[in-house]
Amino acid sequence: MDIFLGSNIFASAKVYGILVGHANVHIIFKWLWKSQCQPKHKVFFWLLIKGRLSTRNILRRRNMHPDSYNCALCNMLVEESTFHLFLDCSFARMCWDILNIDIPLNDDFPDLAVELKAQLNTQFFMEAIILLCWIIWTARNELIFKGNNLNLVGCQRILFSELNLLKHRINANQQEQFSSWIQNLE
Repeated sequence: MDIFLGSNIFASAKVYGILVGHANVHIIFKWLWKSQCQPKHKVFFWLLIKGRLSTRNILRRRNMHPDSYNCALCNMLVEESTFHLFLDCSFARMCWDILNIDIPLNDDFPDLAVELKAQLNTQFFMEAIILLCWIIWTARNELIFKGNNLNLVGCQRILFSELNLLKHRINANQQEQFSSWIQNLE
């Protein structure tokens, strides 16, 4: 193996490329890390699309024993999985309606993001998807850990509050577009 790859200069990046090779990665990961959300939102969404969030079905696989494995947000008596919690749950569907998004039942993250991009029809689609998933997750945690009741109006208020905070992270040349997009949602 020629670690110099045609030149006299050694580069660890070249060796890493030889050892690891190239992997085809879904486009959602590029969109995720290029989004202008806060790092905590990005890491949360990365855990979501990698299937690593501690939903109740994951807790079951880890031999943990909560009071119930059913979804805390709805009364459907369905085991809480990432698909159910963020896409199929009646509360989650009402949250997606805030952004005028119709969730198809045949897709899961990350493939669903491509369809959501088309439905949102904005360059800020990834920020909207990430923040809406964050709102659903925090509403679930508020219910489980604090006993706070679900409130769609409260979730909508928090979503727009997060979007308004995100204005400060948006590039200066996109500020006006972002502001008008938020106004069109309200």
